[in-house]
Amino acid sequence: MIRVCFLFNHYFVHQVPHAAPYAFELSRKYPEIDVTIACSSTQEMAFVKAISTLYPGHRCRYKLLYVPWYYSLIDPLVSKWVFSRKRIVLKNNLSFFRQMDALVAPERNCMQLRTRFGLKDLIMIHARHGAGDREGGFDDRSGAFDLTLLPGQKYVDRLKELGYLKKGGYAVVGWPKFEVVQGLWPEKKRIFDDQKPVVVYNPHFDQRVSSWASMGLQVLDFFKNHPEYNLIFAPHVVLFKRRRRHRARLPRRYFKINNIHIDLGSPASADMTYMRAADIYLGDVSSQVYEFLLEPRPCIFLNGHHVDWHDNPFYYHWNLGQVVDQVEPGLEQALNQAFSTHKGLYLDLQKEAFDYTFFNEPGTTAAERGARAIAEFLLNRLRMKAFNPSSA
Repeated sequence: MIRVCFLFNHYFVHQVPHAAPYAFELSRKYPEIDVTIACSSTQEMAFVKAISTLYPGHRCRYKLLYVPWYYSLIDPLVSKWVFSRKRIVLKNNLSFFRQMDALVAPERNCMQLRTRFGLKDLIMIHARHGAGDREGGFDDRSGAFDLTLLPGQKYVDRLKELGYLKKGGYAVVGWPKFEVVQGLWPEKKRIFDDQKPVVVYNPHFDQRVSSWASMGLQVLDFFKNHPEYNLIFAPHVVLFKRRRRHRARLPRRYFKINNIHIDLGSPASADMTYMRAADIYLGDVSSQVYEFLLEPRPCIFLNGHHVDWHDNPFYYHWNLGQVVDQVEPGLEQALNQAFSTHKGLYLDLQKEAFDYTFFNEPGTTAAERGARAIAEFLLNRLRMKAFNPSSA
């Protein structure tokens, strides 16, 4: 048996739907592969098990990873600055990881198992958990894995141009999160009881490119003073989880405004509840804009750093809606024009960008394609090793 671990090692559940479907399909379709799903939190495990209901007949095992009791005590304070917990989890579960032939993870921190902790023979497979354009999503760690599962052609082109893809080291499979969302929650959730337009504001945590520090409170004040709109404030979950580092302060007065719904990190921030409920997207560089475009709708982008973004691939998505340099008067003008300009100026561009970002193949799912890519890669690797042990 080939032993494969799917690792989810975060504070929050947002990475789970980007890889768990591959695990379940792998165990259903490839009996020669033994799959264990390992989580570092009960929240992640609960989401994994909810997703499992979409894949009857799977054979996956579950493991809750060990976290030292002392770190659980200090972590609530430390995590406001940095996520040391990820490394602590890896270090304290090395005996488990040594039992595995391969590890699949939707983040890049796990590469420490090879670089820091010496598991040189562990095959490392990366399943991306973001499909955006932000520069931080493209670095040399993207080429460090033995196999990378990519959502679409956009990532092939970008990573090849940067020299981070190697022949035989990637597969384009699509976006399994869509299958999870549509399978578990086929009906959209209404957040407000009235019929006013709903805007979702989704600032990123990376303050080098985020609109939060320079514009965030101005945006909330704008909607406080414009009750003709409803606002969902749903930032990237890391923004307030690591609030000391990212200077994320939210005065209590904003929690009492009838037309503003605030969510600083519930599961609804990760399961596309808000992306599906809104009529207009308002943000900066978050990859969630592409999930919003599963159903094309108006987008507005906040240029909080006055970036010269034209022809910059890291701001490619800013071509898909209006770009605002100042909240006053720019945001009101953009909202007034949002629906009238959408069809004529942005709809076709949004559809093109969505197809460029997410591969789709009728007759198969992203989970099936990802599982097939993983299985074929592992079986080929083991055949090479059997033929020439020194080559693997």
